[in-house]
Amino acid sequence: MSAANKIIEVLKALGKAPTLEIVRASGLRWADALRALTLLEGEGVVRRVEILDYTKPLATAVWALQKPAAPETAEGEALGSIISLILNPPLLRDLGRALPASMGLLDSLDYIVSSASRSLKVSMPYIGELMSTLFTQHLQDLRRLSLLRVITEDEQGNRRALEPLKSYLPNLEVLYATRRVEGVKVLGVHLKMIIADEELAIVGTFNLTQAHLLVNYDIGFLLRDSIVRRLNEIFDVIWNKLAGEGGGQA
Repeated sequence: MSAANKIIEVLKALGKAPTLEIVRASGLRWADALRALTLLEGEGVVRRVEILDYTKPLATAVWALQKPAAPETAEGEALGSIISLILNPPLLRDLGRALPASMGLLDSLDYIVSSASRSLKVSMPYIGELMSTLFTQHLQDLRRLSLLRVITEDEQGNRRALEPLKSYLPNLEVLYATRRVEGVKVLGVHLKMIIADEELAIVGTFNLTQAHLLVNYDIGFLLRDSIVRRLNEIFDVIWNKLAGEGGGQA
């Protein structure tokens, strides 16, 4: 039985249930359940009847069936290559609700890190407490990855957030992209994306700092399929260029 149909069966039995209870009752992995719930919401099969914590509107939602579902709901291209819209807490607060097929910023970050089984690639101009906390929470999973790479600007705040993590994540590689000639910046990184296993990607307006969690309005998308392979190719080109120049890696 597909993940979507397991969730439908749980909600048929319970009427409504929070995300955690659905995960337990269905026996699904957390990431698989979140993905299926997002797809089902996009198809109009389930809806959120309540959100307990607007910083994690997917993880803390209470779900119910929207309408009778077909016996075998496909977990396919409900939104094409877009799995979910990503909204950060200030946007969710002022909207007053989670839009259909949307995730919170923390939901999406937890989701993509926990989904990675082989590689995780991050390109982010500014990195702070948000990424440090995220990586610390997933240390055991991240240590098992064969590839863990980060491209960022050469800023003191980024170094303060990333360098201590190398003591706990020996597989962590960092390239600092900033290049200057006679004090003038001639190269940098403004790409904001995270790629897991060349299968899932987050692209958005946010940096991995507390300001983008708590203060700024930010938006993003959780993507899959062929677009992710293109983004992975872009990441590798940038990484290889920076690595080939030397001096970019701490």
